[in-house]
Amino acid sequence: MRTPYFAAALVVAAGVLSAGAHPAAAADTKHSFAVHGIGALSCAEMANAMAQVDPQTKTTGEAAVRGTLASWMLGYVTALNRMDTGTYDATPVQDDVPMVNMVVGVCSKNPTVRVETVVSAIFTSLAKAKITTESPEVKVTVGKESTVLRQATLLSLEKALVAQKLLKSADADGKFDDNVKAALVKYQTAQKLPQTGLPDADTVIRALVETPQKG
Repeated sequence: MRTPYFAAALVVAAGVLSAGAHPAAAADTKHSFAVHGIGALSCAEMANAMAQVDPQTKTTGEAAVRGTLASWMLGYVTALNRMDTGTYDATPVQDDVPMVNMVVGVCSKNPTVRVETVVSAIFTSLAKAKITTESPEVKVTVGKESTVLRQATLLSLEKALVAQKLLKSADADGKFDDNVKAALVKYQTAQKLPQTGLPDADTVIRALVETPQKG
């Protein structure tokens, strides 16, 4: 499976800094609360853990740290969804791999910031495309690649393509077909994204977070 490349990570990184990211500490300076697990580490500490080499297997700790981070983030967004009565899902991205990639990417530019602070900023940014009412997950496959997203996210993406005059309004029905695929290829070409025709995390974030649809 292709490892997503995130141009959006740079945008989110800027958001982290503008949101007042601060060095890792036991509690937030504006709202005191305890942070548990990997979220309590600074980005530098997490990076060091990923770089540690096992003397027996000669492998780094990257895979284990990524797995731990993914699990922690899934719990984090679930808590966000539960606490906000106006939110069904705070993120349009259902795959934990690109979410982890974003955290690692932003952390690489903000080593003194706590991991929880980065995760919070990322989900705040992704919430521009949050889902407010219940929506089922839809699996989309193009060739050998596939992705999972909520139907409401697919519908929003289709509407964005309509706004770009790449898709007819009649085709914006929350379903994936050859017309949507062709429109996505055109959009991905214009945005210099991999031209897969797949509504992957890169494409969703570019269309709905970086340049959200108006109106």
